[in-house]
Amino acid sequence: MMLSDKEKEFVKSWSVKRAAKLQFYLGIILQIVLITVTYKLVVNYFSSEIFDLEVFLQYGLFGLILGIVVAYFKFRANEKKYHFLKSK
Repeated sequence: MMLSDKEKEFVKSWSVKRAAKLQFYLGIILQIVLITVTYKLVVNYFSSEIFDLEVFLQYGLFGLILGIVVAYFKFRANEKKYHFLKSK
């Protein structure tokens, strides 16, 4: 079975990204940490609560854990797709 252009592009780009696993993981983790901290900052601003260091660390840690989990599952899903397309 022939691969479509989109599938060929995925195989090429993923072979480069999988060589740089650390950057892939760190990119996703950083995005999620920033999103969670920004979310809490905005919620605190509109509810006029105090945004102190403890809240920052709690949401930063929550974002870090969530980022690691999401990055792991995204990497696994892309690996499965890559192996499936390479076997075609």
